Amino acid sequence: MRPLQNLRFFVAGAPQNDKKNLYCHSERSEESRLCTFLAYAKLFFLITLILVVPGNALAQSSASLDRMVSQIESLFPPLEGYVIAVEGSGLTLDLKQGMPVEAGDKLKLIRYGRELFHPVTKKKIGRKETDLGQVEVLEVRKDFSRAKALDPTVLPKEGDGVRSAFQKLSFVVAPPQIKTKNKVDANRLRYNLESRLNKHPRFEVPSFDLGLWMADEKLNIQSALQSKNLDKLHSKVEADFILVPSIRSVKGKMALNYKLVSAVDGSLKKQADILSEGLPAPDAPRERERGTQSSFKQKTDLFKFVAKQEFSYEMVDMDVGDLNGNGKNEFVLIDRYRVMIFENKKGHLRQIAQIKTSKTANHFLAVDVADINGNGRAEIFVTNQVGGKLQSFALESDPKQKKFHYIWKDANLYFRVIRPMGKRPLLMSQSAGFENPFQGPIKEVLFKNGKYQQGPELNTPDIYGTHFILYGLTQQDLNGNGTPETIVLDNKYHLRVYSPNGRLVVKSDDYYGHDPRLIDVGVKEDIVGIVQQGEPVRFKGRLEFVKMGTNRYLVLPMNHAMGDGFLDRLVVVENSGLALLRLTGEGFAKAFESSKQKGFLATYRVIPHKKGAGAGVYILRVDKDILTNNVFSTLSTYEWPGE
Repeated sequence: MRPLQNLRFFVAGAPQNDKKNLYCHSERSEESRLCTFLAYAKLFFLITLILVVPGNALAQSSASLDRMVSQIESLFPPLEGYVIAVEGSGLTLDLKQGMPVEAGDKLKLIRYGRELFHPVTKKKIGRKETDLGQVEVLEVRKDFSRAKALDPTVLPKEGDGVRSAFQKLSFVVAPPQIKTKNKVDANRLRYNLESRLNKHPRFEVPSFDLGLWMADEKLNIQSALQSKNLDKLHSKVEADFILVPSIRSVKGKMALNYKLVSAVDGSLKKQADILSEGLPAPDAPRERERGTQSSFKQKTDLFKFVAKQEFSYEMVDMDVGDLNGNGKNEFVLIDRYRVMIFENKKGHLRQIAQIKTSKTANHFLAVDVADINGNGRAEIFVTNQVGGKLQSFALESDPKQKKFHYIWKDANLYFRVIRPMGKRPLLMSQSAGFENPFQGPIKEVLFKNGKYQQGPELNTPDIYGTHFILYGLTQQDLNGNGTPETIVLDNKYHLRVYSPNGRLVVKSDDYYGHDPRLIDVGVKEDIVGIVQQGEPVRFKGRLEFVKMGTNRYLVLPMNHAMGDGFLDRLVVVENSGLALLRLTGEGFAKAFESSKQKGFLATYRVIPHKKGAGAGVYILRVDKDILTNNVFSTLSTYEWPGE
């Protein structure tokens, strides 16, 4: 077992649910032609899918799937042990052969403190724990293991604990084999299995169609498990296990049988039968002809849909704040050259002001709203590109004239506001480079002596122009020690978390973001002195922490792109949603993914209610009609009930 490794599950058979649309963005002609071809191919595939795949289905028995998930989970228990000896930098652990540990595994090092008792029941509920860092297992012997602390400043002692970090399990599920005369919708069964696995915080199903891959390779499940074919599979997608489901009749009842097989060597890990009474049946032909519903929303949706509002053009960004100091939030939306201010009237946005700039010269990249100058009215900060340079600006309302006026012009800076939980919002800035769109450190913007000025640098690892641009970045004190960690989306859209001293502590296998837009500020000069446009950088959306009840969540954009993150210059977004990761003592755990909607997610905001529990969730999506090339935007409003 490798405690820090994300294992993947695959469910094969029908394609992923709700992939109904494509948004293709490319500024190169050959990529544009390829994008259009892929879009039409996808459209043809979807039409074929509608014609051949039954849509209506009965609900899969949740009890049988829950039993299956519990049985699988029991195969991978958390690993815990103790430091039994300290010799210099070497540690001896009470972990031994036969336990799920091997050389190279990294474990958390824990210092145990006083016992904790419930103040009312007086029952012991555990011990106080202090995280000291990580240890790496060097050798596993018959009766103990050898290890070392990764942080040389940490001084372990006998009696300290070691524990595996939060372990994510991921599986591939082969096309269900139907071995009964009873009619069962295999595609819907596959989807139900995938959904149930994805709902578990330790399980994951990557976006990979194993059934389609087997068909392309002319394989059945038996031949697919041969060593040479498992090597081929590994070259397509990283997987640790394959889940092979089948349905058969047992004494007049239907049973779900599953085999859990290693995707590395094809060895059988577990096999079990589970009686099931609610297997999905195919649609009746008459129902299919009437075009019955073919997809179902999760019953456990965390968000409740409230309303949506459409715009017949492309919105670029959105933010929310109290612009006039009356205690009510206004909505600020921008397109390429306009700043539009709206008030929320019972779920419907009504425009109350607009600031236009030159349509041909200006190219707005982002908008942020926050009260940085401390006068009780939030300012509007617009990142604006003019030609190859930045001419960003700030606006503020004039309470006497009920208009908005410029309070900062021609700033050669990118803007982004981050909102650490429990602290005031911070306005970050970063300069544009000459060879790259971003250059140098990220700095906080302060308001002093009646003007805005760059202040101290944010404490981020010293790797400028790589992962650490101010978009797709936030900071938050995750472990309560008073010093914030840096949370970013890297250039491949993996989530990364860095400690204050620059140590990488989290790197997700999942992809987040996949924004199709490019930032092309900056120029470079070639050998003969001809000035050319620099290489553009992919835009990265907001990362936002939200506290709901006693839980803390990281909210992330999820643009589901073709190629699953492997296409660099060309990004084709099929649909989008939000992902919620819950912060736990072990790290991050998957908590929820919203229903997929067509178009790419341009931005979102989560606004906790000032009175009472819960929050409003606002998602701005952009979609493109692949037949007419018309672009339109949708602002959807959801309610997140309190916990």
